[in-house]
Amino acid sequence: MDANEIEHRKKMQGIIQRIPTGVPDGWEKITYAVGGLTYLGFSNIHTEKLVVISSQRQSIIDCKAGSKTYCTENYDEDDLIALAEELGDEIVPIAGDGGGGLRRFSKDGNTLVSVAPFWPMVKIIFMPQYALYTLNPEKCTIIFEDYEIKAFGFSKCGNYIAVGTSDTLDIFRKI
Repeated sequence: MDANEIEHRKKMQGIIQRIPTGVPDGWEKITYAVGGLTYLGFSNIHTEKLVVISSQRQSIIDCKAGSKTYCTENYDEDDLIALAEELGDEIVPIAGDGGGGLRRFSKDGNTLVSVAPFWPMVKIIFMPQYALYTLNPEKCTIIFEDYEIKAFGFSKCGNYIAVGTSDTLDIFRKI
């Protein structure tokens, strides 16, 4: 690593250290224990509904109500889609072990980004209303810091965020 790379790394680490950690203003967090989580996917029609697929079973979490309903396992790892009785005929895109991705931007201009200055530890940064963590770190929030993220992102409406690891699911919702 040359001197420029070392200097840039120190600068970025200094910026990231200035970002507060926790739950962003105007949001609340609910954490679920999920053994063997493999995939997540938000419904595009019922945007408060999150499909959660684990090695144990498939479920639907209502992010608005905080309730969990178990359903018949019905997903395709090749096409990265899932179905659930509660969602009718909707085909839900999923993200996790086999690829895919959830939305990183909301309609309100909020953004999520992952950084790993001390890989394999990963941090998810919430950047509100078009803020950039590199320019305005104090306006942003580190909402997650751990290893092995399976998937993270916003619901279509932007009122919900999911961050999943192999054993934990954090859901943030606007209040």
